[in-house]
Amino acid sequence: MKNNDFLIISTADWNSPIQTNKQYVSREIAKLGNRVLYVESLGVRKIQIKKKDFFRIFKRIINNLLIIKQKEKNIWVLSPILFPGATNKKIIFINRVIFNFNLFIAMKFLNFKKEYLWTYNPLTSLYLNIAKFKSSIYHAVDAIEHQPFMPKKHIEKQEIILSKKVDKIFVTSKNIINKLKKHNSNITYFGNVCDYDHFSKALTTNTENIPLDIKCINKPIIGFIGSISEYKLNYKLIHNVASSLKEINFVFIGPTDDSLNHSNLNRIKKLKNVYFLGYRKYKSLPSYCAYFDVAWLPLIHNNYTKSMFPMKFFEYLAAGLPVVATDLESIREFNKLVTITDDISKIKISIIKALKNKDFNLKNRLSLAMENTYQKRTKKMLMELN
Repeated sequence: MKNNDFLIISTADWNSPIQTNKQYVSREIAKLGNRVLYVESLGVRKIQIKKKDFFRIFKRIINNLLIIKQKEKNIWVLSPILFPGATNKKIIFINRVIFNFNLFIAMKFLNFKKEYLWTYNPLTSLYLNIAKFKSSIYHAVDAIEHQPFMPKKHIEKQEIILSKKVDKIFVTSKNIINKLKKHNSNITYFGNVCDYDHFSKALTTNTENIPLDIKCINKPIIGFIGSISEYKLNYKLIHNVASSLKEINFVFIGPTDDSLNHSNLNRIKKLKNVYFLGYRKYKSLPSYCAYFDVAWLPLIHNNYTKSMFPMKFFEYLAAGLPVVATDLESIREFNKLVTITDDISKIKISIIKALKNKDFNLKNRLSLAMENTYQKRTKKMLMELN
């Protein structure tokens, strides 16, 4: 499929610190010879009195000085300024007018056709007349209604409306299928995948190219890359395991969510064998993975993670790393190649075992990662639209 126009309504800004499905899928669609107009987050949740939120608003205002910006070949980004977290009918109406005015100018400028609407935002039907598009897709990648500070009931109501209106639904979790299939039977499961070409660079990274901030930490190293947040990570589990395995160092790379209680996180930071390196640029992540000995997914069990397929899973495999993970339904089918358990004793034993035999099943792990890439998955999804 090529020479088509795709309007992608995202829930993430293009330059978000953590790359998501939204950016990856947009790139793959564009690489196939289609044009993409990527709409940044429309502000689903209300702003918090936090420096990060005010910085995002300031950046959005600056970005909006130019209605659209070309970021990559065939990809343009629209950054509309709306009232965030709107649930009031009058504010929603104002947001709809502002958004459609911005969108009209952008589409007019690009001579963009209303062919394919591909949305990640469950509130989309509040802002767009979906029926005007040749084809419409709702790509449900997370249960965002269960994220902190989200208007849960508002999202749930609008997601049902959207599901009934779109032509097709893609999901990354079987739990989301169970939630949405009663509203639209044209629904297909595609689990999360990885950028294999990028993360497999860890396999060929030379010692001199290892970043100094991790190179100075003694091995063995158990690593994690992603958002550091209490609604995603099991802080009590991390503290228990790290405090027991004192001869092993634990390294966490990624931005810390500053909107939640940090008391449990602060307990972990007091441990001498735990290091939080903070956010690191995407292009540098393979070089950090190259210095990991084992990758860990210490995810917490809640309504959000129950519908989650961690992108990090295949990224770790692509980097050649043994993986120890919390028992999530989405990755349970791969338990012959990685350790998936909630039992604390088994987690500790599995980490030690993986350290002793890091190359066990390496060929099969890499093969699995190679079969689960954004390039292959996007082509399969586009075939569903024909």
